[in-house]
Amino acid sequence: MQTSKTPARVRAPHHAPTDLAKLPGWLIWRFEHIDGEAKPRKVPYYAAGGKRHGVQGRPEDRAALVTFEDAHQAAERRDFDGVGLAILPDFGITALDFDHCMVDGTPHLDVERLVADTYAEVSPSGQGVRAFYVGNLGNNKSHDGPFGFEVFSSKGFVTVTGQRLDITELLGTSDTVAPLTDEVRAYAEKRFGSRKAENDSDWLNSIEPPRGLAEGELSARLEVLDPDMGHSDWLAVGMALHHETQGEGFQHWDLWSSKGTKYPGEDTLLKRWESFGRDETRRPVTAGTLIKMSDAAGYAAPSVAGAAEFEAMTMPDDKPLKFNPIDAHDFANRNPPSWLVKGVLPKAGLIVVYGESGSGKSFLALDLCMAIAQGHPWRSHRAKQGTVLYVAAEGGGGFRNRLAAFGQHHGVDLKTIPFKVIDAAPNMLEKGDAAEIGKTALAFGVSVVVLDTFAQVTPGGNENSGEDMGKALHHCNRIHAATGATVILIHHSGKDKAKGARGWSGLRAAADAELEVVRMATGRAVRITKQKDGEDGAEFGFDLQVVQVGIDEDGDPISSCVTIEADVPVTAGAIAGRKLGKWERLAMDVIAEFSQAQTTGIELDQVLDEMIRRTDPPGPGERDSRKYLSKRAVNRLAEDCALYLEDDNTITVMG
Repeated sequence: MQTSKTPARVRAPHHAPTDLAKLPGWLIWRFEHIDGEAKPRKVPYYAAGGKRHGVQGRPEDRAALVTFEDAHQAAERRDFDGVGLAILPDFGITALDFDHCMVDGTPHLDVERLVADTYAEVSPSGQGVRAFYVGNLGNNKSHDGPFGFEVFSSKGFVTVTGQRLDITELLGTSDTVAPLTDEVRAYAEKRFGSRKAENDSDWLNSIEPPRGLAEGELSARLEVLDPDMGHSDWLAVGMALHHETQGEGFQHWDLWSSKGTKYPGEDTLLKRWESFGRDETRRPVTAGTLIKMSDAAGYAAPSVAGAAEFEAMTMPDDKPLKFNPIDAHDFANRNPPSWLVKGVLPKAGLIVVYGESGSGKSFLALDLCMAIAQGHPWRSHRAKQGTVLYVAAEGGGGFRNRLAAFGQHHGVDLKTIPFKVIDAAPNMLEKGDAAEIGKTALAFGVSVVVLDTFAQVTPGGNENSGEDMGKALHHCNRIHAATGATVILIHHSGKDKAKGARGWSGLRAAADAELEVVRMATGRAVRITKQKDGEDGAEFGFDLQVVQVGIDEDGDPISSCVTIEADVPVTAGAIAGRKLGKWERLAMDVIAEFSQAQTTGIELDQVLDEMIRRTDPPGPGERDSRKYLSKRAVNRLAEDCALYLEDDNTITVMG
């Protein structure tokens, strides 16, 4: 027997999808020639040494499997050809393997269509495609089609190369392991026909029944879990709730998920929920998983009073009840929620307004606050008059010009408006500074306190730390409790815009309302992404209009901007009714910046060059597909009528 090395590009990848990388099922492998066989085999080894053989999934086998990171290091240290994932039934993962489906580096159209919504990559040979899904299709293979097709759901191992398909890069699914789709299931049935999937029957006959957990305990266990956990863990929570409640507990999963930044919406969530339990060959995720996850996260069962404690209870004579009931009639006739701007800004504790730099979020916030200070309607939405305290922590000079521009454009005498400005950056991590802001708000009887920006008033704080951000939010809540004023935080978007505001995920959960300000090639908009006591989803278009407010000492004009009403533009979430991928979002951002100078005749090559400049180059041995992906993204936007591509050379932004 001789060992054969593969080309350098097949070497162990540096990254794998998060939901796969953390599974304790990784191996290393190398090509080995077997006497009498024309092609070398991909032979799996344990990271610590020795071939993988014998019964898969036995305790000794599982003990030798490792995480992706450990396997990657072992492959490099021992000079192996790559890493692979062992497929075990309790992982709930199915690998699809398509053989001989690549032509000139492009997958067969049927394959690309099937795997577009999940992580997919090129196989070590460069001729096949591998894709991963959450779910179970059994273990089967077929060579009776235009290409080979094999599925692994409970046994075997599959190599992972990291050579992502272009469609995976384009649609931004490089870190997504999606649930099995009806389309994939139908294709498997078509290829495998009536053959039964190869499944181990022992676990099918030992499924744990529902434990009968009370709704209160389900809610309490969910309370300690982070809804922004990894995708597979998040799905596992939903599946466990589905099994435990026999499909009747959707509201638990929906309410818990809505507190995270990745919440896809009730309709999407319901479709996922209804797909759980359909596959009778798949071991269901049960309440045991939820119990294990919540216990690890710090869940503590509430103490239970014994009989003696209840027998000793007496009616309190002088102490008020902790839980004082209200008559149904009185409760039903309580005043409805109050609004600063009806349907847009609630009179509540905390509101977050966020967007990218240059999106116009501060201009938009000023426009809303001026409507409140004057008591004038905002976009036909009634505003309740009140004093505004605006903390201009990110630059008093620029804010001074914005105020002057507002007054000049609208013909308003700023002396008549109850609008106060603090030209400083208090530290909201320090209780002393936070208390001073509260005292000022109380002294002037303000209705709104604006902190622009949240980053500037939390200097030195870790935006991703629940401890630091929680401290700042606690101080904001104390200001609201002491003064009744609504605190509005102006904040930045995260690097991944799909995940919402930058930093700690608990910020969204703490907010009573959240407004996202977006800037696209076709215009600007603010959309309500969360409204605790109202309807979210509303969008309002706006533009920025330049206003000259004076002349400096050199005779040069001083200008600023004001917001003016405009149509809602085509945004990243609404083009052709579909979600844009990473490369399309990047194209929209780059074109938006070019369109500030011109909306017609934008040179395509310049856009492509800028897109490439903003992306990381490929790793050693990896193919550089950035120009292809950039051009393809622009073409797809043109197909969606978001822009017009003339002669494949110049771009016109569609208004």
